[in-house]
Amino acid sequence: MTISSNSALAMHNRFKNMTRRFRFSPRRRQYCVLTTAVILLLVVLGVVGYLFNSMHYCFDVLVEWKVSKICNQYYTNEVTGYMCPELCAGDTISEFHCPPVTQTAARTVPHNPNRFLARKAQQFVVIKHAVPDASYEKLSWIDSHRQEEHYPTETEYAGIVRRYIELRYNLQLPSDKLNSLLKLKNKNNHILFHASMRNGWNLIQNNEYLLSRLYEEKEIFPQVIGTCGELFLTELLETVEFDERRYHFTNHIDLSKWRYHLKVAVLILDYLDDMAQNRFQMCSVLLGGFGISDSRMKYHDLRYISTEAAIDRKLSDGRWCKEDADCSYHDCRSRCNATTHQCTAGLLNNNLQIVCAKIFRGTAAEPGILVTEKSPNRLLRILDRCARPASQSDVDAARPWGASKLLKKQLYNELTSIYEQLASSPYS
Repeated sequence: MTISSNSALAMHNRFKNMTRRFRFSPRRRQYCVLTTAVILLLVVLGVVGYLFNSMHYCFDVLVEWKVSKICNQYYTNEVTGYMCPELCAGDTISEFHCPPVTQTAARTVPHNPNRFLARKAQQFVVIKHAVPDASYEKLSWIDSHRQEEHYPTETEYAGIVRRYIELRYNLQLPSDKLNSLLKLKNKNNHILFHASMRNGWNLIQNNEYLLSRLYEEKEIFPQVIGTCGELFLTELLETVEFDERRYHFTNHIDLSKWRYHLKVAVLILDYLDDMAQNRFQMCSVLLGGFGISDSRMKYHDLRYISTEAAIDRKLSDGRWCKEDADCSYHDCRSRCNATTHQCTAGLLNNNLQIVCAKIFRGTAAEPGILVTEKSPNRLLRILDRCARPASQSDVDAARPWGASKLLKKQLYNELTSIYEQLASSPYS
């Protein structure tokens, strides 16, 4: 054998030994497959978790599970409520399911994960869940010595609720309204009485439930039909159907739909009057949030509605800021102090400016309900002034970035004038 052949054979054997080192044994292959599967599972769970947290997807089976859980707690005397017998019987209140997805031209409006629909007798109702979070205060306390749970007396509980509402909303609650709000039951049974007190306290700390109950005679919020534990049922507002074709190119709209848009806009302005009279501020306004009940306009999502005093306090809490957006709360805007870099200004815009900017005027990508090919130039000019008030007559006296009452009157008159002209037209 020659020297060259010996050298080639040696290199071949060396290469063979190297490949043998990297060859996976069955145990190594199992380990790699298992590791890959775990990584893929983590990725899938991360994506699903993101979707649940950001889009609030809703599934009917989860809705039924949530109701079943509350009913199981009702049967074991952990929760109480006047609506529990009907809710858990399965015949009077049934057909629990997720609400339909609300879509606009630019996005899909996410679900509220604690809101779903059900059928009660011959009509649909909304069931809302007052889920306690970190901001909720506990009503009872544990005796560390005896490990016993203690609750306030009925009188103490009434005082706690009164002070809570006064501090949160700056409202002095009359005694008759306080008694109507509490509605404690089973006073002769400590277990059921404490459950009633505990459930009522969690409901009271829910902004939607409390505002609906406090102002039920005003008929500006969805009416509460009943409660069961931390669930409360409200009326389902009639959906306001808008012509979605206005989003496309020419903003074309049928004449009948245009009249409907004008009518809805007038109802929304009337609703803003009710909000102003009761000094309420809306801090997140969506087109799909409006609905009609007995020919009255209402707003179904009260999570971001509060008294003006409460919003002022929230926006001017002195937190650190870099720009004006840091001091805002959704659609409620404020200013960052350029010297101290603190939020101290309070609310600067108002309901009318927000509605004009987001609902009536809109944007180029998502025009409002009053921006169509049939909109007169005079109306469009008023909408521009309302969405971005600048002149002294257009600016609200109390809110320097808000729209004035005079501007609202001009907008109201313009809408009613257009509507009456269309009504008298032989082509309408």
